[in-house]
Amino acid sequence: MNQNRIESEPVSRHRLVDLVVFEYRSLVVRRLGVTAEWRVLEWTNAAACADEAEATADTCQRCPVVGECLAAALASDDRAEWRGGLSRDDRKHLWAGMERTYREVRDLELMRLDVDHLISGRRPATRLHTVNGTEP
Repeated sequence: MNQNRIESEPVSRHRLVDLVVFEYRSLVVRRLGVTAEWRVLEWTNAAACADEAEATADTCQRCPVVGECLAAALASDDRAEWRGGLSRDDRKHLWAGMERTYREVRDLELMRLDVDHLISGRRPATRLHTVNGTEP
């Protein structure tokens, strides 16, 4: 038996749920074309709240990376009171609107796939192969 083998604890259910939520929210943020570069974390050094214990509305007003911060806060469901110039409640409302828009866009794409298949005379697809509606 290899003694250098590192035994790791199983990932907690809470951590798995957090990862799934993050991936879904990241997909929605990307799909809706949020262009702020938030995944590369160098921007956090430039944040107005980088040296503060907690961000505030005033801090966010003078922050040079408020867009990146907001995109990251939405994708990660950040629980801090202030991020990206919005309070937690405002971010919840924004997220609800973004998710609703994402679902509407997705539904329209699925309907377009069905119509395209009907027009072409082929059977409707049983699975969606790609996000943009094209088949491999």
